[in-house]
Amino acid sequence: MEVGASTHVGKVRPNNEDGYLVRDGLLAVADGMGGHRAGEVASATALAVLRDYPFGPGDPSAELAAAVQAAHSRVRALASQDPSMSGMGTTVTVARVTGDRVYVAHVGDSRLYLWRAGQLHQVTADHSVAAELLRAGQIDEVAARFHPHRHILTRAVGVGDQLDVDVTDLPLEPGDGLLLCTDGLTALVDDADIARVLLEQPTPQAAADALVELALARGGTDNVTVVVARAD
Repeated sequence: MEVGASTHVGKVRPNNEDGYLVRDGLLAVADGMGGHRAGEVASATALAVLRDYPFGPGDPSAELAAAVQAAHSRVRALASQDPSMSGMGTTVTVARVTGDRVYVAHVGDSRLYLWRAGQLHQVTADHSVAAELLRAGQIDEVAARFHPHRHILTRAVGVGDQLDVDVTDLPLEPGDGLLLCTDGLTALVDDADIARVLLEQPTPQAAADALVELALARGGTDNVTVVVARAD
């Protein structure tokens, strides 16, 4: 796969608590949270665990879930050692491309989309208060987009004793694309505009850069990170 990636601190936040990983068929984004730069530590730590995880020939879904659980344990351990980092956590959305399939593990409100035949399909489900209310039918999509608790996570790597990791897999076809992004993009750029950029830009790197620039043009109210991959 051809891959492009871009991250930016945005126009409001003092630090970039986002991060991404692109390595040997492994793609990931993470959006950290916590005071005193702890969010940066949480996201960087989780991505480092994923980068160094000894993936083998076993079940890819189980291994990916185990890697995220290892990241959870490592972030929790660091937080317990430093009071200034207490309560830190991070979203993690990670994809492992193996042959003609992609395996996905996900916690939080970063997202993975499948781009196929000009159509954008959200693969992951947001783990936020607003998203849970939307799935329960208590609010509609418009209300969810502007809900005061839309950024409050119901799951995060490094937070809580136990972590429930969403895992899925799907086939990849020639010409398919993958988009991984933090909510600094999706809070400001809707799916239709994301799809338009993916269609217009000639390469994954150009698409990643253009999506970040679009989020900045619309206010850049959060850190924004984008990874775009296209299958041969």
